[in-house]
Amino acid sequence: MTPTELTPARANVAQAAVMGLTTVAWYALPDLIRSRAARTVLKTGLLTAGGVGWVLARPQKAAPTGPQGPDAFDEVFEAVRTEPAKSAAVGAAIVGLTTAFSIAGEKAIFRFGEKRRARGATGAHTVPALVLGALGAASAAVPLP
Repeated sequence: MTPTELTPARANVAQAAVMGLTTVAWYALPDLIRSRAARTVLKTGLLTAGGVGWVLARPQKAAPTGPQGPDAFDEVFEAVRTEPAKSAAVGAAIVGLTTAFSIAGEKAIFRFGEKRRARGATGAHTVPALVLGALGAASAAVPLP
């Protein structure tokens, strides 16, 4: 391993901003739009815009020089090729668990905001959205190796 391989990439402020703003908008929507159907449409657009913004904010990496050995993707593709049934089962389990946890988390965050609204809190969904947006931006700002 060369020293550059051990050096983590710099944090991307633009990607952190996209993550933070998208997260705030996502979770604050119930304070702005009461219709569930309208929120669904807006969240679809928000997810698309946030994804595009994230990709556009990605820094361009220099092409690797010198001989390249297998990387993590090569190992995953080799595992899929040699054991497709096991790979499909693991992939389905990961997708299923991720979906279940995401849905449970979304519902819990929404219920929390609705309980705050019932108590008469101003910005019942927006205040937690600001906290979640800050956490999302902070997590996106952590440089990855």
